[in-house]
Amino acid sequence: MPLYKTYVRIKTGIRKANYVIALIGGILVFLTIFSTTIDVIGRFFNRPLVFVSDTSGLALAVLVFCGWAYTQGEKGHISIALVFDLLPQRAKRLLSMITPVVGIVVMGLMGYQGVIFALQSKASHETTDSLPLVLWPFKFFIVLGAFMLVIQLLIDMFDIWLNREN
Repeated sequence: MPLYKTYVRIKTGIRKANYVIALIGGILVFLTIFSTTIDVIGRFFNRPLVFVSDTSGLALAVLVFCGWAYTQGEKGHISIALVFDLLPQRAKRLLSMITPVVGIVVMGLMGYQGVIFALQSKASHETTDSLPLVLWPFKFFIVLGAFMLVIQLLIDMFDIWLNREN
């Protein structure tokens, strides 16, 4: 059982990392709401914040990727159980194994392509349109979120394989 204890430690560490990344996403939501509110008030006085549209879009992209792995680990994603519940147990288990594999492939490809885009962005010193804010850190954060989801899906698949849903 030492191997299983190591697995549980790794799983706990990944869960904590996913929480921290999701917390960063939550902070971005707060900052986006705050800056958008200030922008709206500024527009009323004909003094809008120039950078809000650029930073809000970046924050939204990062936020989505920050929350995916955490939500997956907490089993918080929406699932449609109408047909699934009618299937025999063996078919449910097979589908439960296929779903993470598809997610791993899709998110793995997104993460891989994201690394390429982020490296190109860093090499070209790509910035936002309205202010000289470099884009590559945001792109790498998206990559981090994608790869953390891949790791979480691997954990979910392993749990299904071990017949442990949590």
